[in-house]
Amino acid sequence: MFLNIEIALQINLTAQRLETTAATFTYQAGPDNDDPRPVFAYHYDKYSRSGYPRCHLHVHAAPQHYAGERSFSRLHLPTRRLTVEQIVWHLIQEHGVQPGRPDWHQVLWRHETWFRDTQRTKTWPYDPPFNPPASN
Repeated sequence: MFLNIEIALQINLTAQRLETTAATFTYQAGPDNDDPRPVFAYHYDKYSRSGYPRCHLHVHAAPQHYAGERSFSRLHLPTRRLTVEQIVWHLIQEHGVQPGRPDWHQVLWRHETWFRDTQRTKTWPYDPPFNPPASN
């Protein structure tokens, strides 16, 4: 099992900080040669022009009676922006991943709280979940 994390950052000189512009978290349950599909893949793309939600999830499974035109794993299930801490908590709690330290819950909570406090007090503009409709 492994979690692949890819995060793209840009420097905002005006605000003097790094900003996440894209993030992908992909959780693989076995070796690539057994089944190359991940269990799930989460994507965030601040500048997405694809028409899909900026934050979305792909799940490589499907309900038994799903009959959509596209395969279930190709759907872009909308989510809110997730943090690395939320993904790690999910893997420990629901996938049986063994934490590397006994105080893992406190550590994740401390970092998650710091991130959320930063987001609440931010001075930069709201990042909408998808692009606005085109003007006529």
